[in-house]
Amino acid sequence: MRKLTRSLYPLIVLFLTITFFSCSSDDDNNLEQNEYSNRIDFDGQTYQINGGNFEDGGNYEYSMALFPIGITFNDTNNVINGGDWFLEIELITDDNTIEGTYRCGENVFGYFISNAQFVDDELQPGKIVHEVNQNGTLKINKLGSKYEFIYNAFDDRGVAFNVHYEGTLTSL
Repeated sequence: MRKLTRSLYPLIVLFLTITFFSCSSDDDNNLEQNEYSNRIDFDGQTYQINGGNFEDGGNYEYSMALFPIGITFNDTNNVINGGDWFLEIELITDDNTIEGTYRCGENVFGYFISNAQFVDDELQPGKIVHEVNQNGTLKINKLGSKYEFIYNAFDDRGVAFNVHYEGTLTSL
């Protein structure tokens, strides 16, 4: 029996060593850094965000959009083509800046369009529009020349809608 215990001793030490190093705090930090990327998580799907734009509608009203790879914008006539989804955000602020934290359904009105396909700025049939304005907030931070969007809300079915985007916004 003593011989069996001695032969298991190196295995136990190896197991504890591997366990100790695999639980280091550096791994936790790496996981946190990779947890957020430019993406939307909604209804069991993850949508990668490629870019965003905004338009100042005057009177402290802004229209913003986040969109995927594959959508093109013609700068001369603002015509949209391509894509397979689109997030439209209408924002009402108290001043002439978009930075701040806003309540969904009060100052923020979000519309996530899935199965979207734009041809010459017209949404094609088959689109599904989700109003994502229930019990949530939109937080916008200015980070130098970039913006950070953190949008957490629910649609009218109670499905969680989460967005994290850090990047530039093109002014229309």
